[in-house]
Amino acid sequence: MAQVGKVQGPDSLGVPAEDIQRDFPELTWAGYKIRSPEGINYNCLAFALGDHRNWWEPPGNTGSYWPDGFPDDLMAPTVVAIFKVHGFTAESDGTIEPATDSIAIYADGDQWTHFSRFTGGPWMSKLVEQAGEGHDIEHSSPQALEGRV
Repeated sequence: MAQVGKVQGPDSLGVPAEDIQRDFPELTWAGYKIRSPEGINYNCLAFALGDHRNWWEPPGNTGSYWPDGFPDDLMAPTVVAIFKVHGFTAESDGTIEPATDSIAIYADGDQWTHFSRFTGGPWMSKLVEQAGEGHDIEHSSPQALEGRV
């Protein structure tokens, strides 16, 4: 785990740590590791599902992927249904460490804003900036990304 207030990761990634820490101030205190260079091939929803080739988003955006049979919206119940098709179950207690692969859903009201995944190690996320580029990171808990996601 990264030291409190320290960014861990290869310098060769050219990571603008100040951008990440500005947008996600809790990460500064919780610690995180950058695990990829900036990329635009996939977003946090795709990353949570293990898809590094598609940008998952409802229709209307060039280059986006959306599975057939689901409403074209950003509502949390829609992504819960998508996750169920991929073998996940809905749980509401985010305070206990998961025993199996898990996905945390971040929302503003009923609309999803971000996703993190747990696969037996640290939590991981794809942080995407407004330009569509972003880094894969490790972080200590889902709570480390609460706030401006």
